[in-house]
Amino acid sequence: GRELGPGYVCPPVTGPSSTSPSVQVELCFAYNQSAGNPNYRRNITLAYTLEADHDRRPPRLRFARSQSAVLHGFFSMPETSCQKLELLLMDNVRDKLRPIIISMNYSLPSRMPDRPRLGLRSLDAYPVLNQAQAQENHTEVQFQKECGSDNQCHSNLQMRAAFVSEHLQRLTRLQYSRDVRKLLLSINVTNARTSVRAGEDAHEALLTLAMPSSLLFSFVRPSGACHANESEILCELGNPFKQNQRMELLIAFEVAGVTLHTRDLQVQLQLSTSSHQDDLLPVTLTLLVDYTLQTSLSIMNHRLQSFFGGTVMGEAGMKSVEDVGSPLEYEFQVNPTGDGLATLGTLVLGLEWPYEVANGKWLLYPTEITIHGNGSWPCRPPGELVNPLNLTFSDPGDRPPSPQRRRRQLDPGGGQGGQGPPPITLAAAKKAKSETVLTCTNGRARCVWLECPIPDSPVVTNMTVKARVWNSTFIEDYRDFDRVRVNAWATLFLRTNIPTINMENQSTWVMTTLQLKEEFLDGEDYNFLQGASDQESNGSANFYIKQEP
Repeated sequence: GRELGPGYVCPPVTGPSSTSPSVQVELCFAYNQSAGNPNYRRNITLAYTLEADHDRRPPRLRFARSQSAVLHGFFSMPETSCQKLELLLMDNVRDKLRPIIISMNYSLPSRMPDRPRLGLRSLDAYPVLNQAQAQENHTEVQFQKECGSDNQCHSNLQMRAAFVSEHLQRLTRLQYSRDVRKLLLSINVTNARTSVRAGEDAHEALLTLAMPSSLLFSFVRPSGACHANESEILCELGNPFKQNQRMELLIAFEVAGVTLHTRDLQVQLQLSTSSHQDDLLPVTLTLLVDYTLQTSLSIMNHRLQSFFGGTVMGEAGMKSVEDVGSPLEYEFQVNPTGDGLATLGTLVLGLEWPYEVANGKWLLYPTEITIHGNGSWPCRPPGELVNPLNLTFSDPGDRPPSPQRRRRQLDPGGGQGGQGPPPITLAAAKKAKSETVLTCTNGRARCVWLECPIPDSPVVTNMTVKARVWNSTFIEDYRDFDRVRVNAWATLFLRTNIPTINMENQSTWVMTTLQLKEEFLDGEDYNFLQGASDQESNGSANFYIKQEP
C-alpha cells in the first residue's frame, strides 16, 4: 500500500494596515511511499475541507471561491504540488487581536476493484492513509498590530470623568430646579506608555455607561461616538485605541426624572478591551442633588383711607376690636411650588410683626389671620398673639365705623349730654411736615413672630392678615407728627428635615403709613380703596389715616 503524509497551509500576516482586505493562503500536499515499488508515481486525489474561524460566529474571513468560510476541494498528487487560495476579510471586523484559525482536514476517497479476481494482484491502485498521522491541520492568520514580537498587546487605558456645568466647571452637587434641563458629563480616556505598563494598542476599546432612569441620553461630542439604549450608553473608543492616543467625550443628559425624593445621581463607567489589562474596574460617579423649590411671594396692596381721633381708651374699657382703632388689612399671595412636598416639608409664611412701641404700648393689634386656598380656614400662630385680649367682632365685616359714629365719639358728652374727658386733638401741637418711622431694626418698635403653614396645594394660596391701629397710642405718643410710618417684614420659607431639599427665602417689606390730616369735610364717606400698587414688587402698602378735627 501507499501511505500519505499530511498537507499544510501557509498564510501570510494580514491586518488593518494591509492594502487589500484579503489573505492569500497556499495549500500543499505531498506523499511518501512506505512500501512497494519505490518508483511509484501514480496520481492520487485527495478530498479536503478548509474552514476559517471555525470556532467563531460570524467568521472574519470568507473564501473567494465559495463566498463562505468553508471550502471543499480536491487535490491531485504529485501532479500538483500546491494550490493558492484567496480569502476575503469581512466588513466591520472588530476582533483584530486574536488570530484567525484556518482548519483543514482531508481524506482519501475509497476505491474498490470493479470485479474481484482470484489470485494475487497489485494494490498500487488502492493507496491508504497513514493512520499514525493526523488528518487535520490548523494554522493561524495574524493581524498586523503594534504589540511587539509576541503579538500580545498590553494596554494602559486610563479614564478621568466628572459632571460639569455648561461652563465646564466641575460639579459635586447639582442645584436642581425646574429650570435645569441639561447635565453634562466630561470623560477623558488615555492609553499612555509608562514605566510600569507598555501602553500598547487597546483593541476593541469600549466605554460602557450605566445610567439611572432619571437621566436620558441627549447627545455626545464628538458626534456619533456613543449610542444609547434604555439603560446603557456604549462608546466605541477605537479599534485599536492606539498607544499614546487621547480621547475626550462630552455627554449631555436630559434631567427628566429628578424629584423631591432624589438624593443623588449615579453613573457607572466601565472601560473594556480585548488587549491584556487587568486593572479595568468599574468607576461610579455620584452627584449629590440639592432640590430647589421654586415659588414666589407677593403682596396684594390695599390703599386704605381712614382716620383716628377721639378720646384715649384703656384696655379695660375695650369690648370689641372697633374700640381699638382703624382697621388694616394685608393680603399675601403664594404661588404653588408644583413639586408635591407632601410629608417632606412645609411652606411657612412668617411675619415680623410690629406689636408694640419701645415703651410697651400697643402698636398694631392683629385681630385675625385667614388662609384661602382650597377653602378658607383661620391660622392661629403659637403664643396666643392674634387678638390676645379676646375682643369681639361686633361688626360682621370688620368694617370701619361710619363717619357719623366717629363724630359722636369726639363729642365730650358722648352725644348724651354727659360729662367726659376732653378729647385730645392732634392739630394743636403737631409740627409741620414732621415724620417718624417705627421699625424693629431702629429700636422704636418691638416685633413678635407670627407664622402660618401654607398648604401644599396646586392652586394659589392667599393669606389675609387683619389688624387694628392702636388709636390711643398714636394719640398719646405721636400727636406731634404729620406722618408715622410702621414697617414690617414678611418671609416665605421652607421648613424641612431633609438637607437636600431647599428653597430660597422669599421676603418682602410691608410699609404702613399713618398720615394725620387736619381737614375734614362734613358728611364725607371713607371706604377701603383697593387696587394694585405701583410698588407691588417690593410689597409696600400705604395706609392713610385722616385725623378728625
